[in-house]
Amino acid sequence: RLQGHPERVKLPGLENTSGPLGSGLSQAAGIAYTLQYIDIQPHRMVYVVMGDGELNEGNIWEAAMFAGKYKLGQITAFVDRNNIQIDGTTEEVMPLEDLRGKWESFGWHVQEIDGHNIESIQDAVGMATAITNKPSVIIAHTIPGKGVDFMEFDYHWHGGAVGSGVPNHEQAKKALRKIRSLDGKITGDYE
Repeated sequence: RLQGHPERVKLPGLENTSGPLGSGLSQAAGIAYTLQYIDIQPHRMVYVVMGDGELNEGNIWEAAMFAGKYKLGQITAFVDRNNIQIDGTTEEVMPLEDLRGKWESFGWHVQEIDGHNIESIQDAVGMATAITNKPSVIIAHTIPGKGVDFMEFDYHWHGGAVGSGVPNHEQAKKALRKIRSLDGKITGDYE
């Protein structure tokens, strides 16, 4: 059900189709601005999910500045900090560090968590929701392909479709067997 660029007509609960890479935060900032200053609804939250490779897009940082300037506390952004993107590691393609410092410099509340730990995610969302005087970003440190040894941290698996050779039928079966054997016990090392 999840797509690389989710479409609201295909995924229940999704209110907006973000379209081109990097446009989700701009759309979220516009919605949050409307909720905060025009159609005043202080208890409605706006959530946006971004990959770390997506942070190479300039419009992300324009939206981050805008949200910080207007103290859009209804926004909670998630960054999947898995250190890869479609053509390599994020640090090889375009270094992102100091990621926390960048967000803080634009006036955001920043949390860094283990993105494989459901309790950490729930706690971070609770804290972000409680902060109403500035936007929040949750940097979720994850391992791409977590639990499937031949996929972990390998950017070649990013964006591949079944039938294109990535993964082939046997690799997909092997990956599914490995994931099922974990019985929901996928945890990360970040804390």
